[in-house]
Order: sequence, then C-alpha cells, then structure tokens
Amino acid sequence: MKNFLMVSFICFAQFMFSQHREPTIKSDPDAVVNGSEDINRVDSRPEFPGGPEALYNDFIKNNYRMPIVKNLKGKVYISFVVEKDGTLSDIKILRDIGYGTGDEAIRVLKLSPRWISAKRDNKYVRWNYSFPITVNGIEPEEATNFYNVTNNNPVAAVIEEENPVYNTAGIEVKPEFPGGQEALDRFLKDNFNNPKKDLKGKVYATFIIEKDGSLSDIKILRDIGHGTGTEAIRVLKNSPKWSPGKQNDKTVRVLYSIPIVIN
Repeated sequence: MKNFLMVSFICFAQFMFSQHREPTIKSDPDAVVNGSEDINRVDSRPEFPGGPEALYNDFIKNNYRMPIVKNLKGKVYISFVVEKDGTLSDIKILRDIGYGTGDEAIRVLKLSPRWISAKRDNKYVRWNYSFPITVNGIEPEEATNFYNVTNNNPVAAVIEEENPVYNTAGIEVKPEFPGGQEALDRFLKDNFNNPKKDLKGKVYATFIIEKDGSLSDIKILRDIGHGTGTEAIRVLKNSPKWSPGKQNDKTVRVLYSIPIVIN
C-alpha cells in the first residue's frame, strides 16, 4: 500500500511540474527570441531601416556624441528587445568604458526609428538584439571646433525625428536667456563656484533648450578639471527658463553651446 501511495505521489508530482514548463514561442506569443540560440527558429531577423551600414555609418555615427577624453578608445556593448512593432525596449548596457559612454548609447538608441521586426511562421516576434558601439574619444581641441560648428552652421535639424532639434545659426528666432547675453554672463558669474583659487580657463557646455524654455541633455564638451564640468552642469540646471527658439513660426527645440569663463 505504501509503495502504491509513493508511486501515485511521484506520478502526481510529475504531472504538476509538467504543467509549469518554461513558455516557448508556441505557448507564449510574447516570448522573446534569443538572437544567438534561436537563430534557426525564425524566418527573418530584425533589421535597422537600410541595413547594418545605415545603422552604423548613418544613425550611430551621426547621433552618438563621443566623450571629450583624450586617447579614450573601446567598445560599448548594448542589448535591447526589438518589439513586434519595430520599437526598441529593455535597452541595457552589457559593458561600457566609463565617462558616460553607456548612458550615451542608451540615449541614442531611444532615438532610433522603428526597425523591421523579426518573423517566425510569417508572424512578427520579439527579438533580443545586441551589438557593440566603437568609441573614440574626442581630443580636447575638437571641443572648441564643435562649439563653433554648432553655433555657426546654417540652420539644420540635428536629430531627424518627430520632435527635431535645430542648430542656432540661421534660425528665425534664436532662443534667449531672460534679459539677454549680459544677463546670462552675470548669471553664470554669480552662480559658478570656482573650485580652486586662481583657476582660470573656459568650460564648454552644450544643452537643448526645450519648447517650454527649460534646459535638457546638458553635456560638457571640455572642462579644465577640478570639478569645473560638474559645477557647470549644476549651474545650468538651476537656470531660469529661456525664451525658446522658433522656426517657421513654430516653437522648436534648439541645440545651444556656450563657453563658461572661469577666473
């Protein structure tokens, strides 16, 4: 009798566990296909519009802002899920090389246009995708050149999307700090705390002036050390709202660059 009960219990346990197997693509239509293990289980893999060349040579190259760090070289490994509708989700950094390289990779991929989704049995499926982004740090001297290019090029959308960002030069109505340039210089001078006595130089910063006049995506192109870049970000985060830029009689987002003089 005991043996019969034991065998019955084992059979019942096997039956119960068999009902809780890990879901497969058949049982779970929202399962994520693993790009390496399940490559033969799909009819077609996901693809960036225009293919790998467009992904690397156009999208990544044009949108990824290299850090201002001399001799910095390496790769940022990133993974994400290409959803059934081509959008990207669950963007993660597998490995970066510091200096904000991982955060920048995430920012860029959030700007990505929709991909061509993977298919299995003629149905769209979710796909786990990963690839490396090669990083080459910008030499400090190039920061000044970037500042000049940003503020002197003919007006053009920097980021092509539904809510584009424009350069300042040539725009119909440029964004302006409340009270104008003199007020901006005074604001920076009154609020910037020089971290070291007799320290002099310039900190180059770039940021986006949003449609409501607030500042976003504040980045330091070049600083002179001793925490001057961090202090510049702190000051700009406390900035009052600007008068936003306009193009074709519409309020637009504008990429703006300034040098902060430290003396």
